[in-house]
Amino acid sequence: MRDIRRYWQEVRALEATLPPFVSLVDVEGSAPVEVSAMRAAQLLLAKSHRVASDEQISFQRDRDVAAGKEILQDRRRRNGVAVVTPK
Repeated sequence: MRDIRRYWQEVRALEATLPPFVSLVDVEGSAPVEVSAMRAAQLLLAKSHRVASDEQISFQRDRDVAAGKEILQDRRRRNGVAVVTPK
């Protein structure tokens, strides 16, 4: 029983030092995911994840924006809308 109490004390102590949301990658270097401070504290204590670097976050954000634009273009194409840029 004491180990569980100590674990949650450590989780809460680490959570208090984190911002409300944290970008993490697993130790193998997957794409960053944003999780709550509570979940981040649990994953960091388990040593299964680490805080994502600014470069990893920026790269993932750029990929997300590009994917969003592609989805929008596909939706427009299916609806028969063509976007023409003047030269």
